Amino acid sequence: MNRRWMILGGTGFGLAAGWGIWSWFSRSKTRDGRTAAPEPAPAQPTPEPAPAPAKPEVAKTGPAKSSIREGLIKDPAVRESPEAAIARGTGLAWRKPQLGEVVTPDKWLAVRPLSEPGFAARAGAGVDITDAVFREVVGDRELAAGPVVFAIRGAVSDRSSNPYASGHRLTIVPPDHLNFCCTIGVWDPETKQLSTYAASTVPNRTAIVSSALGVQAANMLLPGVFDYVPGSHSNYKKYGFPFSIIGALRQNGAGGGAGALKVLRATTPTGMQGANVSSTTDDNIHCAETPLLEPYDRFSSEGCMVVAGRYTPQEGHTGPWARFLKDAKFKGRSKVTVILANSTQLPVV
Repeated sequence: MNRRWMILGGTGFGLAAGWGIWSWFSRSKTRDGRTAAPEPAPAQPTPEPAPAPAKPEVAKTGPAKSSIREGLIKDPAVRESPEAAIARGTGLAWRKPQLGEVVTPDKWLAVRPLSEPGFAARAGAGVDITDAVFREVVGDRELAAGPVVFAIRGAVSDRSSNPYASGHRLTIVPPDHLNFCCTIGVWDPETKQLSTYAASTVPNRTAIVSSALGVQAANMLLPGVFDYVPGSHSNYKKYGFPFSIIGALRQNGAGGGAGALKVLRATTPTGMQGANVSSTTDDNIHCAETPLLEPYDRFSSEGCMVVAGRYTPQEGHTGPWARFLKDAKFKGRSKVTVILANSTQLPVV
């Protein structure tokens, strides 16, 4: 009996074990026969969020300084660029931004002589500048110690610079706001010697048109005797040029400067009209070539008086401007007397 149960029990256990082994084998075979699961796809990058719609540009109150090209249009008849037309001097129509008022060049001061009739009437005549002439101009006014700077509007020499001498003869020409039609020089009252340099005492064409169109004001100093201070002209960093023009003469700032000054201000396309009083004209004396010089202008000025030549940190002072600084001896001086006269105010020879 016990033996029978033992046999039956062993048989049952064997069957159970066999069933278990067969079941395991079947499952393993079925699993091996299945197609391998595909590799999981790489995670896709999260798409960039769509950029926000650009905000509409807000109209500026006015074009950037010395960039009046935005205020110019091509002449519909000639179809040429402002640069080409200005270089040629004719054939350009101008419009006032926002207003559409068109003024033709034959009514534009910058292609004609200044409204002062004496320039044209005396064109070609000669004037002599000497120690005696300038002593008569300044009268009993007290001069700052050291050499005096003088500027003659509408008079030129046949040379870009002339060294110290007892006198120089200049020729009267009408200023045209394009060429060097003026002379700036140094007068040493102690030695009674004078030197001269090609220069301009009027705004350039770009500045005249810019002012008439209400883009950037331009002005012109009236003749007189002024006090300037040595300093630097303009910080060009805001225009992308990391330097200022050192060695210049300033009207305001830099440790002093002049007070209220009479100026002629360009208020209409036909020219400068009316004498105003301003204490912030900042009509400095600096070199003619600056980083903001337009390709169709020979000198850079919105009212400053300029001497031919340029300054860069790499080259230093060059041209007549460098010789002017050497003669003027600004270093160590707190004030410099500057005389501005029209050539028509001087004795004709």
